[in-house]
Amino acid sequence: MKNIYKSPLNIYVAWHPKFTQGKDYANEIYSIFCRDSKKPLSRGIGIPVFFRSKHDPTTNLPIEIDFKEADRNAIILLLDDEMFNDENWCNYIDYILKNISANTRVFPVELGKYARYQNEGSELSQTQFVKLNQNDSFDEKVRVIRNTLLHDFCRLMMNLDTTPNLEIPPPIKLFLSHAKLDGEIIAKEFRSHIENNLKLNTFFDANDIADGYDFETQIKANLKTSAVIVFHSDEYSNREWCRIEVIVAKRNKSPLVVVHNIEKGENRSFPYLGNVPTIRWNNNFNDVIDLALIQVLNNRYSTEKIEKEIKLYRVDKKYDWELISSPPELFNFIDLGKTKTKSKKKRIVVYPDPPLGTEELNVLSELDSKTKFITPITFSEIV
Repeated sequence: MKNIYKSPLNIYVAWHPKFTQGKDYANEIYSIFCRDSKKPLSRGIGIPVFFRSKHDPTTNLPIEIDFKEADRNAIILLLDDEMFNDENWCNYIDYILKNISANTRVFPVELGKYARYQNEGSELSQTQFVKLNQNDSFDEKVRVIRNTLLHDFCRLMMNLDTTPNLEIPPPIKLFLSHAKLDGEIIAKEFRSHIENNLKLNTFFDANDIADGYDFETQIKANLKTSAVIVFHSDEYSNREWCRIEVIVAKRNKSPLVVVHNIEKGENRSFPYLGNVPTIRWNNNFNDVIDLALIQVLNNRYSTEKIEKEIKLYRVDKKYDWELISSPPELFNFIDLGKTKTKSKKKRIVVYPDPPLGTEELNVLSELDSKTKFITPITFSEIV
């Protein structure tokens, strides 16, 4: 039977078997984009990650890559000096470059001292390398790889061309939501870091609104097209516009990350800041940015993946269904109520794996017992 399902994105990591740290880098990439190998039950993006290192004994080359198995492919080449001293591997890379499809991108990672220079004049030399400082620690190299690939995979999932030497728009705009009284200094430092080090746009406040344009309209319009980073300070929940920004972001299903920077406490915590990833502020600019980009990538990938699975299991034919790209919460019932139909079909709301615990699902069912919340792994309950 022909496989009618194709992953929105497949990732392949290739390294020479004599490169002793190759598997360590590959495992880190797997943990970033698929699931944390040390915490297999934790939430992850779930993008399939395949390793290419061991040779096929019949050809003395790694297993071939079938580019037709996914809508998009990303090939990460962990380039060390061993790889380019091996003629078979050079042939393998040349084969990949000559046969890649239009939906495939190759990302060479410079892990050998002379790897980039050994590629001068080859087809690989036309590809932008992920450049690393060879004197950096393993963890720092992984950080650079993570940050670079998150940017590039967001572009790939948003179907933005990544051809070298073209003027490519940033994958996303970061909306920096903050209270001016005690959050503006951090937000300004954060914005400066992005402007000086990264190819990302930001939306800060009134300074980013052109003269003559309505403040409220521009704020809300930018929230709809941004990933939102909330700098959660003591005064944040006391500010009307901060609360509005969070609500608008959730109503538009924008990727949302909360950066905790509470020093003394709050008189009342804002209830709609929950059900999103959080991180403690410790001048960790890159960690915050990476977390925001992970949410962008996760939303894009999960939405396409679930849409495909809904059609594969014919859920769309049997039920009235809705798709959400994050775990459900009571807030979702506002939008669900607006899309109710007179259909007698049962309503199904599909969200990414893993499923919520019974205690949360019971709360949701108390509000509307006719709506069932499921994930692809629990489709067996309805098909």
